[in-house]
Amino acid sequence: MYKPRKTESKLLIYQKYVDLIEYSYNLLIKYPKYEKYALVSEIRRTMYNSLRYILYANKLSDKFSRISILGKLDAEISMMSFFVRFSYKNKYINSNNYYTWSKKIEEIGRILGGWIKSCLKE
Repeated sequence: MYKPRKTESKLLIYQKYVDLIEYSYNLLIKYPKYEKYALVSEIRRTMYNSLRYILYANKLSDKFSRISILGKLDAEISMMSFFVRFSYKNKYINSNNYYTWSKKIEEIGRILGGWIKSCLKE
């Protein structure tokens, strides 16, 4: 099992995002076979890019570079929301999965907004 470093484990958005990835993987297994190489791979790519941006932004000390990376992270989270809505509309997930997945993404978005706000105050 993966053990995060101390700096990663203190970062709330990192913990929430890892939970989101674990939840997403359980749902992505159930997608139809014809979506495995299209929509599912895009969702996975978006999740990995977002996690990469979280870790990268955490390492940066320059305020402007960090805000730039957090902006990219915000765009990836918006893409993730779109993919969840699209999956629900095409009946790849049920309403309970849609609600839970959306709430997890929404919570991460709120944490990200707070992080961006704190960077702008510095």
